[in-house]
Amino acid sequence: MKVAFYFGALNRGGAETLALDILTKCRSLNFETVCLYRKDGVLSEDFSNTGTQMLRVARKRSWTVYLWHLCRAVRKNEINIIHAQTSLNAILAAICSWFTGVKVVTTFHGFSFVNSPSFLRKIILKGSDRIIFVSEHLRDTFLKKGDFGCSDKCHVVYNGINFEKFALPVPGYRENGCLKMCMVGSFGEGRNHMLVCRFLQLLKSEGVDFHFTFIGAARQKEMNLYNECVEYCNSHNLAGYVTFAGLCNNVPELLQDMDAFVYSTRHDSFGIAVIEAIAAGVPTFVNDWCVMNEITQGGRWATLYKSDDELSLLQVFKEFISDRKGFKTRALTSSKEVRDTYSIKRHIDSLTKVYSEILNPDTKAN
Repeated sequence: MKVAFYFGALNRGGAETLALDILTKCRSLNFETVCLYRKDGVLSEDFSNTGTQMLRVARKRSWTVYLWHLCRAVRKNEINIIHAQTSLNAILAAICSWFTGVKVVTTFHGFSFVNSPSFLRKIILKGSDRIIFVSEHLRDTFLKKGDFGCSDKCHVVYNGINFEKFALPVPGYRENGCLKMCMVGSFGEGRNHMLVCRFLQLLKSEGVDFHFTFIGAARQKEMNLYNECVEYCNSHNLAGYVTFAGLCNNVPELLQDMDAFVYSTRHDSFGIAVIEAIAAGVPTFVNDWCVMNEITQGGRWATLYKSDDELSLLQVFKEFISDRKGFKTRALTSSKEVRDTYSIKRHIDSLTKVYSEILNPDTKAN
């Protein structure tokens, strides 16, 4: 079995990071892997270093010419399954399958597909042998939009994380001194950084000594969201308490030095940053958005607060301040459970079952 992970450009993103973690383990997989892509990007070297086969099919002229080259590459390299990660690639893979017989798996990592026009969803559903969603809520939201008789194609496969990048958490905590906290995630409308800023202002008014680091890039198209947070912090005299660190490539190391992780989302479809923080043994606070409730086992692995309510966050955080030892003890227990539930090995095992079901219809994926 040979599976091609299909991308446009090899730039940094959640799907690309997940694929890198999978391909890093390619020598231990039960199937051959190919990185199929159109453009090089900042992660091209990282993908190449995994040892997987790199297959670039560039679009130099029309999409018709590109599809001809794509079909030719699929046949020549004897690819059995194309695993697409976006709507566009799912459509291209579906057309390719009509001419080559290659099977198609499509993973949707966010709500853009769910909210796309009905005719696009129908094309992708008809052309995909299996549809993978990264959370039950994402799948259920899609099915409520219109089932089209495809529920048997839909699977939930939670994202996997290569926890080898994270050192095992060490028991103990700082009893005194400045509280070190952070949030990881780029500035965009899907996250609510401003709520965290308002929470920090409340925390400052309580006389708490802290330093908070926002880790994440400011998206060019949504710079206003980043600027609003910076202006708020400056106007409320939080500049000495807050650092806007931008994009960081050493998040695992930074998490080891944190006393708490605070996150606020508007509509994440999973929450890799949240899971990484829990795995690092950091007491984690996240709003009760349905997906966060799902991936933290109803708040078993993190402390939930009411969405869009900084007072609710302040209340649960004050409980943390008064019982640092208890929160740290629970965080260490949560770390062990999360590392097992969302391990890259478990993710790969789930994918393997889906692939096997497609090529061997008598095999049923769980």
